[in-house]
Amino acid sequence: MIEKEIIFDRKNYESYKDFYVQIYKNLEGKKIPDWEDYDNLCYSADALVEFLWYCHNDNIKYIFVGFDKEKIKSQNTFDDYHYQIILEVFEDFVKEYPNNKLEFRNE
Repeated sequence: MIEKEIIFDRKNYESYKDFYVQIYKNLEGKKIPDWEDYDNLCYSADALVEFLWYCHNDNIKYIFVGFDKEKIKSQNTFDDYHYQIILEVFEDFVKEYPNNKLEFRNE
């Protein structure tokens, strides 16, 4: 049962770094004792993997709007490279914890 939806709209981010800041805020990182001193997950996919683990029982549907996976896979920009890694982290996360869901919308 999904209890919460979090929407990430790519047009709201100037770079992948803004995404890291947003995920930290949306998942209330300041309330997680091991993460309370952070603001942005150190812009690291490894940190994102660990951070998501703290939320693995939260039954969240992650919705990515405007993240064209095919375009990102072509890695035309430095941000595309980082977004590709971020998307892979989320895809692996929902496979490992199927109580969470992932949806892509091309709006």
